[in-house]
Amino acid sequence: MNNKKNVFIIGLRGYRQNYGGWEAFAHGLLDNWKNKNVHFYAFEKVGSESEEGISEYNEFITCITVCEKESGSSAMMKYDKHCTDFAIEYIEKNKIQNSILFLLGVRIGPYIFLNKNKIRKRNIRIMENPAGAEWRRTKWNKLVQVYLFISAYMMAKSVDYMVCDNEGVRDIYNKILIGRKPVLDFVAYGVDSVPRITDSELPENVKEYFEEWNLEKGEYYLILGRFVPENNYELMIKAFMASKTKRKLLIITNYKTELKKYYQHICSSTNFESDKRIVMAGTLYDKSILHYIRQFTHGYIHGHSVGGTNPGLLEALAETNLNVLYDVSFNRYVGSDSALYFKDEEDLTRKINEIDTYSSEELETYGIKARTRMNDYYSWDYIVSEYDRAFSNIFKGNIL
Repeated sequence: MNNKKNVFIIGLRGYRQNYGGWEAFAHGLLDNWKNKNVHFYAFEKVGSESEEGISEYNEFITCITVCEKESGSSAMMKYDKHCTDFAIEYIEKNKIQNSILFLLGVRIGPYIFLNKNKIRKRNIRIMENPAGAEWRRTKWNKLVQVYLFISAYMMAKSVDYMVCDNEGVRDIYNKILIGRKPVLDFVAYGVDSVPRITDSELPENVKEYFEEWNLEKGEYYLILGRFVPENNYELMIKAFMASKTKRKLLIITNYKTELKKYYQHICSSTNFESDKRIVMAGTLYDKSILHYIRQFTHGYIHGHSVGGTNPGLLEALAETNLNVLYDVSFNRYVGSDSALYFKDEEDLTRKINEIDTYSSEELETYGIKARTRMNDYYSWDYIVSEYDRAFSNIFKGNIL
């Protein structure tokens, strides 16, 4: 009897392409996979029908290209629907056993809800990773937020097994779901292990970046993330400006391309341009430079208040000694006792004044604790083993 599990991943723009969070997740999971008793089918969005096809990427992965000529959120919904239909037909046509539809995100909740019985009749399990509470994100207008909540709810009522990447997300679904619930599991997002930098001399590209923004090792704080209101830029900037520190605040964010009205609001509400300590540096995607920036900062300040496990937070905990996090359950579950937490503007100002006096030994104590936590619970090897467990669990017992 063939017990190989066949996992069809729906929600990717493409495993062989690098777009964003889901693609990074797929690389972390699939690139570290070791169990030959699991085979993945990864869908990829292409722009023409001539590019459609099926190809074996390696012993673990089959890539399936599906045409969707349009772009944007509505196009991704259509694309996910096409991928779902293709997977069902492919499973039936090829008589594939032990099949799982692994849905990333909540875009097509109503479609899955309407087709769940059709899927189950073919003995296909349905698994979901919902990411965070997407309907709470302020980047969406109210109408989209309402749709995302309804879609998330309908998806959750349809699937057999939900894998939440943060215990706070699992708590939310436990509260909002009435009646039938899927198995609610917790498997975190992973982070790559990064060695500590011991070079006394900075590489040329790092040196140029530090010179461009007039930075010195240990003499700046860091904020790094998308420039959206739920990441609390206004609070963090005001708190820093009220502090007594002489260190700089390096802000790496896409303020030029994200929300222009939000940037104008930040400028007028904080007047940060008058504070010479604040460096609004724009975006930076060069990981070789980011490693140095994270490891040489006096402290990383994380203001994210919505979502599940933020990859940027994992990267900070894996590299930065002292992390100061906005006090919400999502961040508490990740950081535990390896970080400090702030509740509001005044609290963050007090924290900055306090940690500004920390010695290198005190900072290193936090860093060791954070890196140990990342290695023990958030390494990709550990996450892979947890997903292996989840893929096995979905076939155990009567969970349909």
